[in-house]
Amino acid sequence: MPILATTPTLKISSHELSQIRQLTELKSSSGSHSPSLTTMQESLPDINVAIDACYLSNPLATDLFWKFFNSDVQMDDQLFRRIVEAYPAQNANIAERLAPAIGVDSSRILMANGATEAIQAIIHNYASHLHVNVPTFSPYYEFATPGHQITTFQSHKEDGFALDPVQYVDSVVKSGADAAILISPNNPDGYMIPRGDLNWILDRLSYLRTIVLDESFLHFGLDAPPGVLPSLVSVTEAYPNVSIVKSMSKDFGIAGIRAGYAVMAPDRVKELLDHGYLWNINGMAEYFFLLMTRRNFITEYLGVLREYRGAVSRFTARTANADYVTAYPTSANFQLMELPPGLPADLITTLMLVRHGVYVRNCDDKIGLDGEFIRVAIRTEKENHQIISALEDVISSV
Repeated sequence: MPILATTPTLKISSHELSQIRQLTELKSSSGSHSPSLTTMQESLPDINVAIDACYLSNPLATDLFWKFFNSDVQMDDQLFRRIVEAYPAQNANIAERLAPAIGVDSSRILMANGATEAIQAIIHNYASHLHVNVPTFSPYYEFATPGHQITTFQSHKEDGFALDPVQYVDSVVKSGADAAILISPNNPDGYMIPRGDLNWILDRLSYLRTIVLDESFLHFGLDAPPGVLPSLVSVTEAYPNVSIVKSMSKDFGIAGIRAGYAVMAPDRVKELLDHGYLWNINGMAEYFFLLMTRRNFITEYLGVLREYRGAVSRFTARTANADYVTAYPTSANFQLMELPPGLPADLITTLMLVRHGVYVRNCDDKIGLDGEFIRVAIRTEKENHQIISALEDVISSV
């Protein structure tokens, strides 16, 4: 392990070293994803997580959701009991009510128990050979079965992880794939494909069986007309092979509810509903999707989004001039940072947690990253100052 090989030359106490070993073991048992806060607190009660800058969400939107939920429960003291005790509506019924809020016909909407369920449904039913841009969100290749073939297109840090449309399309065509995966903004680097480049790509790949376009971080990078949620769902009408995937966790700060959806051709939605996705949304997710249909909630959310995007801009303005990391430009609510040579990412992330209670993502397991990288979720103004101070302190100490 790099940590244990490095520790003899560092100023690390025996207690810190013990905590580092425990964290390393916990991360190893969590696969390609970082341990959740609940898992962390249960497994390592001595470590206090003061700031979760690992999992990606808008904390101001979480506060907004909580405000509306508390108000609704107070006005209707049976609401929470119904959410828990009663069966929620079926998939198509929730889609019908949500459709006006996202600007697409309900026949094109597949409600999902988190975006990962939609990803799995698409990959397992409408793809056999996946062409994946790396680095990327790992479920896009983890959900592949032994019968799937996977090929990749590499984005490069020297280009800020920008996706060259000509090179990308050429790579897809040469691969022989029947499905292509695009995330915009991309996770973990935050690169957003310009709309002109995206349309050019979709035009030239219209022959593919499936294109997945994941817009889970789009609210943070794309401007929209006043009162309208940023989205690319309209492309599914022009390109029948495109499926939009959307997680609600990132924009609205509700990862624990497990809410997401996909927008795709109506015949695919019908096929999926007929084969197991009829009743997959829990009561809290149903409540949230109905909340999205309320104009006052969307109006307040867009105000919160503007405020949060300001915090993101101020965070990235500070890190852009940092001499202790290389911080890559981002259109999302997180930033990918490369550490100086000789500093292992697992060491820096564990020391930030042990010494400062700041939990950030070690990207050692991200396919396609050459170097030592961490991904930092951008939080509130106060927390952002603490995150940057913790990072500066840990790097300067080693």
